[in-house]
Amino acid sequence: MVLAIATICESIAALDVEGVKMRDLDEIPEEVLARECPVIFPRPDGFISSFVVERDSFGGGSTAKMTATYVLTYRFLQAPVASGRGLFEVYNKMVINAFAFLDAVIAVDVMSGLIDIQVNNTLNFGPVSDPAGNIFHGCDIELQVMEFIN
Repeated sequence: MVLAIATICESIAALDVEGVKMRDLDEIPEEVLARECPVIFPRPDGFISSFVVERDSFGGGSTAKMTATYVLTYRFLQAPVASGRGLFEVYNKMVINAFAFLDAVIAVDVMSGLIDIQVNNTLNFGPVSDPAGNIFHGCDIELQVMEFIN
């Protein structure tokens, strides 16, 4: 039995989203500098949620067929708040970049490590923080993942 979370996160980080820096699990920044924006990375607090494993066949734990579903939350940062640019100067680009990421996720036919990936929730654009607590214009993006085990 092997869950493929590392492979899935690598696959998401490898998506080609023009103009947006994609980060993997081992690339979560401790602090984001303005020049690193726009950037998407696994949200360090609450990254994995709604984890459920369902048995699809009989057998022992290591041989039974199972389906795992869970939500991965990514943090998208467009630009620092108070960087001299107001919300309405960055809002257009923020929406375009976030939807470019969503488009890349939706357009994937095959992604290593999983069976299905879908956008899970609405985007709430507004102030969000980097791991150091600095405030940025951005949002959290939730992705519902399904993978087969065994």
